[in-house]
Amino acid sequence: MTDLRVCFLGDSFTLGTGDREGLGWAGRVHAGERGRGIDLTAYNLGIRGQTGAEIAARAEREIDERILGKGDRQAVVISFGTNDIRLERPEWESAAALERILEGAIGRGYAVFVMGAPHAAEPELDAQRVYRNLHLEDAARRLGAPFLNIREMVGDWSHWHRGAMDGDGIHPNAEGYAAVAAVFSAWAPWRQWLDG
Repeated sequence: MTDLRVCFLGDSFTLGTGDREGLGWAGRVHAGERGRGIDLTAYNLGIRGQTGAEIAARAEREIDERILGKGDRQAVVISFGTNDIRLERPEWESAAALERILEGAIGRGYAVFVMGAPHAAEPELDAQRVYRNLHLEDAARRLGAPFLNIREMVGDWSHWHRGAMDGDGIHPNAEGYAAVAAVFSAWAPWRQWLDG
């Protein structure tokens, strides 16, 4: 059996804040693959409130400590952007942070995957996420990393938004994260990496 190692790197949405089950979308992806018999070891490196620049500053050390030279194949899944918007960081800064992470990960031979920020119920915030995702997608494409525009791929965001409103107004509950996990788990670049 192939020993696969993956780091999920990002912010509170990667961490799974708001999920009473403590899994978030990354934990559900991990559990689902293990349930399929895939020997996947996953590390959730999400930190609540961090911007892309803060994530990039810690990425190399945290990723390498967990997967460098370990297992048969290694990957990094990156997802951030909402805090950059909240803290009014410029789009170029988010893109530069992503490029820094990707260059380090690709340079070490890791497979890389990038997922954009989720849909927002508020039209103005959602428009900002669309714009931020465009910059992140451009950065990912420049470096040859597959980009999942999750906000376009999840068909129904009502569970996500309802869970957020029942909680802290931002983070969803288990149902919202499950919807994201289902789309990510079925995403062709991810499945191709798993299948080797």
